[in-house]
Amino acid sequence: MTEEEKHEARKQRLEQKSAVTMRLSETTRFVAFGIIAWVFAVQSSDAEFSKSYISEYEIWVNAAGVLAIFSIASDYFQYLSAYVSVKHALTRKGEGYQYNKNHPAYLLQLTFFIIKQIAVGLGAVIVALTFTIHVVQH
Repeated sequence: MTEEEKHEARKQRLEQKSAVTMRLSETTRFVAFGIIAWVFAVQSSDAEFSKSYISEYEIWVNAAGVLAIFSIASDYFQYLSAYVSVKHALTRKGEGYQYNKNHPAYLLQLTFFIIKQIAVGLGAVIVALTFTIHVVQH
């Protein structure tokens, strides 16, 4: 593989990484807002099913809501950190405007990206498990 082919392959992988990262962030937001809407609907419903569900799983329902809110907040802070990281990279002319992977904003951007995925994933698992158990039992 020539250097030009390697450069092109790297460029394609970076484009794919960017597209996947963007889709993950969109999906995270979608799922997190869905969980929040679900928590609100279940908590405010007068239906007998919702009342019995909340009486058995209220702490879990609330935990799913808190995790979803935490995920949305992490999403925001990820983008805020990315803004600062890009701003810092633009000051690094001598390094070819490369990111400083040791800069706090760069590290926080990565950290918040991971946190938001874990938080929304846990929230979704809580919703799926508690709801499924409740449906099967009733």
